[in-house]
Amino acid sequence: MNIIEELEREQINAALAKRGVPEFGPGDTVKVTVRVVETSEGDPKDKKKKAASAKQAAERLQAYEGVVISRSGAGINESFTVRKISYGEGVERVFPIYSPLIAEIEVLRRGKVRRAKLYYLRGRRGKAARIFERTDARARKLNAAWKGFKKQKGEADDLTQIKGIDEDLFLRLKQLNCIKYEQIATFSDDDIANVDDVLNLDGRIEKEDWVGQAQKLLAEATASEVPAEDEGQEGESKDGETKAE
Repeated sequence: MNIIEELEREQINAALAKRGVPEFGPGDTVKVTVRVVETSEGDPKDKKKKAASAKQAAERLQAYEGVVISRSGAGINESFTVRKISYGEGVERVFPIYSPLIAEIEVLRRGKVRRAKLYYLRGRRGKAARIFERTDARARKLNAAWKGFKKQKGEADDLTQIKGIDEDLFLRLKQLNCIKYEQIATFSDDDIANVDDVLNLDGRIEKEDWVGQAQKLLAEATASEVPAEDEGQEGESKDGETKAE
């Protein structure tokens, strides 16, 4: 392995550390969530705020859903083309697989095709462009793969308090509906294996003792809530005594 291949491998590992890349190919229907950065400028007519007005960047997520018609390239330069029909017109978009602007790639349906390039779909419409769904054993296995926890109620805890979880990893855990200290504190061996495999953590959950840290933070949060409740009860009892007098 030469120096260029080593650098590419490092960049790929860095991208995989922030988000996973599912197994997909031509004929599969995918939903690509893209980060779109928008900048807003102040009113140019407002002279008072003109000097202080700086461009403020706002980021939003945009979903692009369609059929994968090709995958090309290799390594860090690998990309895939997604085609969809928008208002009766065919629209295609090329995405680099390891682009930092892609927040998530979700496979919605696996298609049964015999070609590596589905460019023939460009000349077809309606039923002629329909792709049958794969129902073989491999497709069932991929569809049955673990996709995350059940949706949790309430606001998310600040999981960045756990050493080893940064903002990017926190967002990826959110995509798996892992947002509470209690969830991490009660991780089973299967949960650890699933999260580690999906997020490509290379055993960091056990090495950094996420479970122990979450249990400690959960105990501290519980302990801080108990005195507040006691003070409230004492205040109510004192009010009752004064009224009785």
